[in-house]
Amino acid sequence: MTGTWNPRRGPSRRSLVKLGAALGASAVLPGGRALAQQVGTRHTIDSTIGMQMLGHYATAVKKMQDPAINHPPQPQSWTFQSYIHGVPLNPQNPVQSPGIRHGSSQMTTRVNTLYGNPAPGSPEAEWKAAALQCWGTCPHFSVQFVAWHRWYIFYLEKIARQMSGASDFMLPYWNYASNEGPSLQLPAPFQNPTSPLYEQLRGNGFANPAGSGSQNVPMNQGGYLPYPQTQYETALQGTNLWPSDQTFAQPPSHAYSAFGFAGRVECQPHDNVHDNVGGLMSNIPVAAGDPIFFVHHCQIDRLWAAWQAAAGSTYNWGTSQTDPSKMSWEDTKSSFVDENGKLVTVTTAGQLDTKKLGYVYDTLPPRPTVVAAALPQAAPAAAVQLAASQANGVTVGSGGARMTLTPAPSPPAAAAIAPQAAPGEHTLVLSGVKLITRPPAPLHVFLNLPEGAPATLDNPYYVGTLNFFNWDTGTGGPMMGMAEGHAMPETGSFTFDVGSVLARQKTQGLWDGGAVTVTVTTLGADRSSGRTYVTIGQVQLLP
Repeated sequence: MTGTWNPRRGPSRRSLVKLGAALGASAVLPGGRALAQQVGTRHTIDSTIGMQMLGHYATAVKKMQDPAINHPPQPQSWTFQSYIHGVPLNPQNPVQSPGIRHGSSQMTTRVNTLYGNPAPGSPEAEWKAAALQCWGTCPHFSVQFVAWHRWYIFYLEKIARQMSGASDFMLPYWNYASNEGPSLQLPAPFQNPTSPLYEQLRGNGFANPAGSGSQNVPMNQGGYLPYPQTQYETALQGTNLWPSDQTFAQPPSHAYSAFGFAGRVECQPHDNVHDNVGGLMSNIPVAAGDPIFFVHHCQIDRLWAAWQAAAGSTYNWGTSQTDPSKMSWEDTKSSFVDENGKLVTVTTAGQLDTKKLGYVYDTLPPRPTVVAAALPQAAPAAAVQLAASQANGVTVGSGGARMTLTPAPSPPAAAAIAPQAAPGEHTLVLSGVKLITRPPAPLHVFLNLPEGAPATLDNPYYVGTLNFFNWDTGTGGPMMGMAEGHAMPETGSFTFDVGSVLARQKTQGLWDGGAVTVTVTTLGADRSSGRTYVTIGQVQLLP
């Protein structure tokens, strides 16, 4: 999945100012002052109006991709808008590229390279100033995740409205997981190689929406996202907003249950959709280069609006990084550019009411009353009791890795990072994980998978997924926010609740209760021969 990312089809040496208006002074818009004159409706893509809007979106994207406005990047260009989310260090190999952090010397160098030294007061000087203010500012692993992305697509929508020439344009949303069928495939225009919405660098999906079998059908040719990893009912069940996501977890794990809505929705469906679409979408610095990004985030914003509208939703303000105070959250400022190319600075408080921003959604999903499991669960089985065991120094590459855990010589240090388990549970901890090369498809973890047996999501050996969307190939560890000042650890960890999996395996005669094996692998075809994807310092099973 390597290639040259050219947003888009350029660059050209022409530097035409076709869109007019140099940037004006930055304005801070507190509260709800970024008001529209009327309220429009965002529709699902699979509706008649949604498809009409998708046509306008395609027109806008094509104009935004015009090389004439992408070299240097003007504010309404595709390059400029995608770089607001993230900036790749190596655009020639975008899927594998680490990101350039906002405020860093690398960012200054990149901006200087693109814009040179324009004359003070010229349009180019204003574009350059805006780039330094806006680029690479997406706040993943952050309490600002839902708020910042609402502003991001709000201004993208305004730009697309102007570029398309459709005054009634409203960004449609990709309502994946609204059914266990076509909603899990890329909407048809995104699969059409002649459409501006097509992106070559995408990954493989499944042959069916259940996510069973191999993950070897290209998303651009009708592959499915796996419904069990895409459904959003579990996110909407979080009545509290905090704590936010500080690591990846998925339902029904204890770690996921501890998250509020903000953390839950970022893990599932958000991260899982990114990782399963693959290609540009699997890597933060270039994710917004794929046009599917914005209709995906329109769906995430719709879920944010649904949480806000649901009875019982609580802003459980606190005093920490994962549950902030009301003042610290609402007063946070972010910068974007509007449809006239003007720099705007907004506060988090300003995105709370979508009607004041000028839009509503055609429908909002209700808060479910029954917990939806991530995968079908068998009847409870008697708990198993195992001593702590571990394996050290694991390398996962093409073909995956298989290891047998041996008794731990002493109480493992990883116990401190494992989530509190329920009585009778066991926790599988992968610590000291380092991302070397982004895998061509998500890596999955299995316990006691028989050697030579196919690795599938619907078998009784599956325990979880290693999601690397928020990880950086430069440091090898999780990105704790893109902005300068956030720590970027060189390694990270994953935890999985596996007691029930082991108990069912023993009851069903799939495991004899002895040695435990761990398999980490992609599902199906893997054409990246000889590559190392990740290294794992230690794999531990904690009682």
